[in-house]
Amino acid sequence: MKIAVHVAIPLAAGFVLGSAPDASAQPLKSVRIGILTDAMAAWHSTTEGFRDGLKEFGYVAGKTVVFEPRALQGELARAPAMMAELVRQRPDLLMCVSDACRKANETIPMVFVQVSDPVRLGLVESISRPGANITGVANLRAELTAKRLELFKQVVPTLRRALVSYDPTQKEEVESLAFARIAAGRLGLTLLERPLAARADVEAGLAELEEGGRDGILIVQSGTNLNIPGRSLEVATSNNLASMYPSSFWSNYGALASYGADQYSQGRQAARLAHKILTGTPPREIPVELPDRIEFVVNLKTAKRIGLRIPPQVLSRADRLIQ
Repeated sequence: MKIAVHVAIPLAAGFVLGSAPDASAQPLKSVRIGILTDAMAAWHSTTEGFRDGLKEFGYVAGKTVVFEPRALQGELARAPAMMAELVRQRPDLLMCVSDACRKANETIPMVFVQVSDPVRLGLVESISRPGANITGVANLRAELTAKRLELFKQVVPTLRRALVSYDPTQKEEVESLAFARIAAGRLGLTLLERPLAARADVEAGLAELEEGGRDGILIVQSGTNLNIPGRSLEVATSNNLASMYPSSFWSNYGALASYGADQYSQGRQAARLAHKILTGTPPREIPVELPDRIEFVVNLKTAKRIGLRIPPQVLSRADRLIQ
């Protein structure tokens, strides 16, 4: 069957970059932190970065902090109920990752991470003055999609079609698709747009793709929604297809390339914001930040396996090469 640059990023108005941690400050007391992520496991790059970042401020798991982590395993419909469960435990702080983020309550402070546009999603009132009890780190995932597709075409000069599977109920994925359309027109690429309602729907889109360097997969999810990123990587790996992802997590596991915010670094940023809150600063007074680091990563092992020769000038712009 058919088978399945480093680039300067202009800051969005009002966004601020993170600053270095102040390790001299110490937690005022032992705290409990609820964590909700859309990933398959509770502990992954982002949440581990959060945990490690907090450790620098003196929050030691089992001693000065107790974590209550929950993983949605890509089942976003469970997010409201699972968040409500965490709220009932009355933690000192809530931390949410990517598509798992929802406004949960008006009393328990919350830090979000890997959210593309928190204003459009209704998480905050504005970037500079979040309001209420929530702040965090925005990753510009949707806005970076155009540049991501441009880099994909540079990495794979023969690319003509890119599959974009998305969940139409998720605002960020729909916004990412809109940015991809604009870039595709400029680059002369055809987008195979495939809206999905269930995990099984992923297979039909992947089955349209052919080997040979003309077809590729553009991922618009940073998390595991509907298992689109995971299943796409399986098919790309077994059928010599090029794939471009929003984070280096996937390049580390075999995706051809990625362009986006480093997830571990975002977790550490979120830890610094959490520490500010836990030591007395109201979330409404902490502006939303942009990621400290955005990177372009190319997996040379994958390029070799699929028989792709990447232009040297493209490789020279990569922040990291996996060999």
